[in-house]
Amino acid sequence: MPIPEPRAAAEPSRRHFLKIGAGFSAAIACTALFPALTGCTPADTPPQPGMAFLRPADVRMFRALLPAIAVDLAGLDAAAREARLAATLKNIDGTIAAMDQNGRAELRKLLDLLDSTPLRWAVAGVRTPWDQATPDQVRAFLARWRGSRFATLNAGGVVLVKLASVAYFVLPGTWAASGYPGPNPAVYRALHS
Repeated sequence: MPIPEPRAAAEPSRRHFLKIGAGFSAAIACTALFPALTGCTPADTPPQPGMAFLRPADVRMFRALLPAIAVDLAGLDAAAREARLAATLKNIDGTIAAMDQNGRAELRKLLDLLDSTPLRWAVAGVRTPWDQATPDQVRAFLARWRGSRFATLNAGGVVLVKLASVAYFVLPGTWAASGYPGPNPAVYRALHS
């Protein structure tokens, strides 16, 4: 009896790709429809107090992302950690608030998608609320998205990491952790005299 030859891994077909796209579209439509039917739409949610753009759910998500991206946060005492998180969140909020309207609208879609529990489970693989997610769960989510064959997920992962890391490492207290010794004192004095 001849042994069957192993099958090569099937390339995703156009039909398979369209099914996945339709599934994502249906999921997004359902999560948009449910709040509208209950009278509680995400658009009704005001920004977190003291923020221009970030809503409370966005703050919870970025608080979960930051320890997975900036690993030196784990070595800080509670007060220093909280101060650094608060400063980073202000930087993230300021960066987003300074974007043009189209950029903010696209980012809002991404943040709302990650706030939706069913979609967060389905596309991010994070089954717990953001404030209960571990850094390992968040790292796995970010690695999955950044390595995704779907350009939308890949771009979303890159945007989240860039927003969080730039907002964090622009803080002078984080420069040593990134290997940046700080500005050259002579040049700094010359520019600011």
